[in-house]
Amino acid sequence: MAKGIITARRAAAIALAGAAAAALSACAAGNETQTDMKVSAIAGVNVDEGDLALRDLQVEFDSAAGYAVGDSAALRVWIGNEGDAEVSLTGVYAYATEEDAAADAEESDDSLWAGTVTFVSPTAPVEPATSAEEEPSGDASETETGTETETGAETPSGDAESSAAEEPAVEEPAFEGDPAIDIAIAPAEYVRLDQAVEDGDYLLVEDLGTDLPVGSQLWVKFVFADGSEVLAALPTGQDTTGDEDREYYEPAEEAEGH
Repeated sequence: MAKGIITARRAAAIALAGAAAAALSACAAGNETQTDMKVSAIAGVNVDEGDLALRDLQVEFDSAAGYAVGDSAALRVWIGNEGDAEVSLTGVYAYATEEDAAADAEESDDSLWAGTVTFVSPTAPVEPATSAEEEPSGDASETETGTETETGAETPSGDAESSAAEEPAVEEPAFEGDPAIDIAIAPAEYVRLDQAVEDGDYLLVEDLGTDLPVGSQLWVKFVFADGSEVLAALPTGQDTTGDEDREYYEPAEEAEGH
């Protein structure tokens, strides 16, 4: 198949991702009433950068209250590759402001992040949780004053030794997703990262460092293996589950004789 045809079909698929409604065909409708198609009142952001086409970029709707500091917020992202070579998304970074994004580009300071963006794949195998293994006691027996070794010599426990054992171990942050991101996109293809898709992969901003009320923006930088970077202000999404304050698409009347 010619590249132009493939690209055209891929572009059409991405365009559909940014639209929440499409006209229903009336050819076989007969006398049945056509169903109105709902569309979101807030559209996602579309960005073109070289051979990359990013579509329907937004923060998924969670509730009318939006997100608070410490929450996790899912992103909706479609990325198309219009080039001749495979590209890979290797990093995604979230910022409260455009100034923070610019400063991070200069200083590589993760304290400027508005949270850690991770890759969540519901279909990925889950590693079983491992509990700490008990240390073997061996042949030695414990006494009130210390530990008796196999040779019978007694070693004092000491305050330093006991206090060191009581210090809690430093734990790594427990993320729902994987902070390491490597998503390949073949030529003339696209990837859809959307929590709304059943068993679909998506990006999640975990441990938000800023409040994100509905109507606000989150600055997100997408970094690719070929050195390309795309910075965009993602709006919070519109509720797709209820009928309140929704806009509707009404199909045009059937053309006479169709």
